[in-house]
Amino acid sequence: MKFCIVTDMEGLAGVDHWDQCYATDDHAPAYLHGLAQLAADTNATIAGCFDAGATEVVVWDGHGRNAQRAFTRVPLDPRATLQRLIPSNPLQLVGLDATTAGVFMVGQHAMAGTLHGFLDHTQSPHTICRYLINGEEHGEMSQFVLHTSAYGVPLLHVSGDEALCAEARRLFPWVATTATKRGTGWATCELYPVADVRAHIRRDVAAAIARRATAQLWRLPAPIEVAVEYAWSELADTIAHKPGVRRPHARTVAWSITDPRAIYNWP
Repeated sequence: MKFCIVTDMEGLAGVDHWDQCYATDDHAPAYLHGLAQLAADTNATIAGCFDAGATEVVVWDGHGRNAQRAFTRVPLDPRATLQRLIPSNPLQLVGLDATTAGVFMVGQHAMAGTLHGFLDHTQSPHTICRYLINGEEHGEMSQFVLHTSAYGVPLLHVSGDEALCAEARRLFPWVATTATKRGTGWATCELYPVADVRAHIRRDVAAAIARRATAQLWRLPAPIEVAVEYAWSELADTIAHKPGVRRPHARTVAWSITDPRAIYNWP
């Protein structure tokens, strides 16, 4: 059985500060700490996959700040294969295909505008207020689920803060969750003991694989309507003139897609 894992950093166990995810200096102690937490949570997820009988595990580094270089700096379980996210139309997640039995998200954060979501955002933390799919607010988890569902591959498990886990239970109730921390403000949180969290991740991932027959896909009929509300109207100006883009509000742009895999491709 092949499984695929996409990683982020804001929802990692042991991460409680912006600089641990976004420090501009590659060698900053805070950022190096964040990368170490990334390796530990990811390797716990990989271990859970192999505990449950995986024969192949693919990992994608999905945190933009890392520029897909994180696992050249911290150790990845050698049983897993690091693959790339290739910008294209649609975005290519190398290794994802119909032979994949399920996907996992590590260190994920809640969507923009989530109360008590630690570093909650959708794509851009400081510029996007809301992201909508068919008129409903969604975040990066939903984008991933829509994309992988187009290949017939369900999301089985996510790890992240309590707000992210609640988002998963509300939108995708078949998805197993492991909470890593509790947000107390946008930039503050209460961390849970990291050793316990990683033991729970490994256990919960294996359990999610064991009951994968109950997992579902998220498929929407075409066309799918996408809308983005920015923090100020100038940001919408840069997209509004492009073909197919509508301007329902000064700060909002909207467009339609016919291929759900194009959910990552903005005008």
